[in-house]
Amino acid sequence: MDSPAIPVFLAGPFPVVHTAKIHDPDEEVELDVALIIGGLPTILAATRFPLDDTWERIEAALTSGDARLGVAGVPHESESSVGSRQVFPSAYIGLECANGERLVLAHIRAPNTRQDAERYAREVMGAILQGQTPAELGEIIDDD
Repeated sequence: MDSPAIPVFLAGPFPVVHTAKIHDPDEEVELDVALIIGGLPTILAATRFPLDDTWERIEAALTSGDARLGVAGVPHESESSVGSRQVFPSAYIGLECANGERLVLAHIRAPNTRQDAERYAREVMGAILQGQTPAELGEIIDDD
């Protein structure tokens, strides 16, 4: 049985701004990515990741032109402080770049379990369009 498609909510395109610093001794890239929404920068990601052959692909995507903001809501299972499993709504936040590349920049989860993932994704999209950052909208999930 096929699983149902996950709706992705899109907005834009918006100009992309990014800064990157390569740390040669650590072989890491420090990357900050923002969109210019309503004339103001909105930070979507501040991250570090290993310097490998994907960096050239990411840099090409970010410099290819305006990008569309995408938010997809999915349930996220995690363990509570008492050891029980709980399902929280979460949202993947990414870009559909001008060159066609799709980049996932953040994965956040809602603070409570009382909302479904699709509704949470819609709220996250609306809040980002109003200038809020993913870190302000939920707990950052490290998907490593």
